[in-house]
Amino acid sequence: MLRIGLTGGIGSGKTTISNLFHSVHNIPVIDADEISRELLLPSGKAYHEVINLFGSSCVLESKQIDRKFLREKIFINEDLRILLEQIIHPKVQAEITSQIESINSRYCIIVIPLLIESNMQSIVDRILVVETNKQNQLNRVATRDRCDKDHVEDIIKSQIDSNERLKHADDIITNNGEPEDLILQIRQLHQKYLALAI
Repeated sequence: MLRIGLTGGIGSGKTTISNLFHSVHNIPVIDADEISRELLLPSGKAYHEVINLFGSSCVLESKQIDRKFLREKIFINEDLRILLEQIIHPKVQAEITSQIESINSRYCIIVIPLLIESNMQSIVDRILVVETNKQNQLNRVATRDRCDKDHVEDIIKSQIDSNERLKHADDIITNNGEPEDLILQIRQLHQKYLALAI
């Protein structure tokens, strides 16, 4: 089975595109962010390790880990970010590998926002990068997360440079236009991946 790693900057449209692969072409999708969220649940494999790292102040009254608290802490503290990634990334990678083994399809989409940064290229066969202009990123994320554009700008700056990400791309989707344009690009890639998967 062909494993397609889908990545892109914040607000580029990764979720929209993976949803279209699934809804239009019935392609299985594995989402690294979803796996990360599950790992942080009280029943999750990273729950206690993360509390040990950040202390009890990262736990809400509901016993859930406060993901907003974590984001704010690692945004200003590089050492904490690295330590958190050392807990989360190997577990995410192991779960992705496990899910791949249970899929029966010609190819699958694996959404990994930090694919390049977390050095997970080895678990995919091709890298599909979603590219969009910065204004789209700012507008989408500010609307989605109800935050100001300066905060979004800081997040964009903290991520790998767009040109650097594109150097790793085997395929590119440009997400600046109309939904119909997106569907056409996905249809073309679907046919390409089916041919490659033979």
